[in-house]
Amino acid sequence: MYRTEQEKLSQVKVVVKVKPKQDELGINWSQIKNKIFRREGREICSEHVNHQTHPITEVRRHHRLDSDEANHLDAYSESRSVIGDGECFYRSFIFSYLEQVIDRQDTNEENRLLHVVERMSMRHGNLQWNSEFCRSSKAFRNLIKKIMRWKRHGRESTSSRCKEKLLEFFSEYDTTLDIFIFLRLVVAIQMCSHREVYEPLIPGLRGNYNLEDWCFWRVAPARRSTDHVMMVALARALEVPLRVERVRGGYDPDIYTGPGVPRPRVTLLYSANHYEIIYSRAPSAESSSHQASQREHAADQGSSQQTTQRKHPADQSSSHQASQRGDHADQS
Repeated sequence: MYRTEQEKLSQVKVVVKVKPKQDELGINWSQIKNKIFRREGREICSEHVNHQTHPITEVRRHHRLDSDEANHLDAYSESRSVIGDGECFYRSFIFSYLEQVIDRQDTNEENRLLHVVERMSMRHGNLQWNSEFCRSSKAFRNLIKKIMRWKRHGRESTSSRCKEKLLEFFSEYDTTLDIFIFLRLVVAIQMCSHREVYEPLIPGLRGNYNLEDWCFWRVAPARRSTDHVMMVALARALEVPLRVERVRGGYDPDIYTGPGVPRPRVTLLYSANHYEIIYSRAPSAESSSHQASQREHAADQGSSQQTTQRKHPADQSSSHQASQRGDHADQS
């Protein structure tokens, strides 16, 4: 009897289910990672921000673009892939911007950004929200100060080492989670601080479902898709010129053209609900001189006009008239 029971037990396969490890925020990164790399069968960058750029010809080849479909990409030389985890717009936007900030010898942009954070902090206080702004804005400030230190200590060499550190920073969720929380809250603060601009752009708002509710459900949560109105709000709040090209062209790609002064411009490529970074070709010496002259003329005119163009395909709610009102309101 005893031997028979032993034989039966030896044939039983014991399966132990181990609960996946979660971090202190209760986020199951292993599960998220599995979803990321199996998402709709799409090939997605394994690095959060790809350490290598690729010739723009690879974009053409990957998307099987005919020559007449890719004319708008002739102005670009390279692309940089980012991971498709729902934060690709915010990751691409801020990495592209900071990469250009690193290339500047001065720290004017860093100091300007720190002032923007203070302004957003005051607006957040006026809204009296109970949010993660305090912690996340501190993380963003610390990142900007890090870049200033990197540049200060790396003046003997090139900016390549600083960019390596930036890539390292953007390689982990532990270091970037609060950055994305901050950027999403900036969008919500910008919109709710200028209700007269953004409320007409959001369909379905009513008495028991206001703009703050919409921001709570559509803007603040991690990994929620980004539409045109959110991109406009972020670019305006940070005063960073933004251009979004579609793979097959169409639609005016300028999201926000800036305050009329020379400033790093973010240019992204949009395809199938995913964003990645693209880089403009270096202009010829003659073209570069002409563009510099145009910028100086624009600055002398003191132009503050900000143009928001036609709606992005991911957004069904933009209106040119309301955008014009926003240009005036954002000067306050």
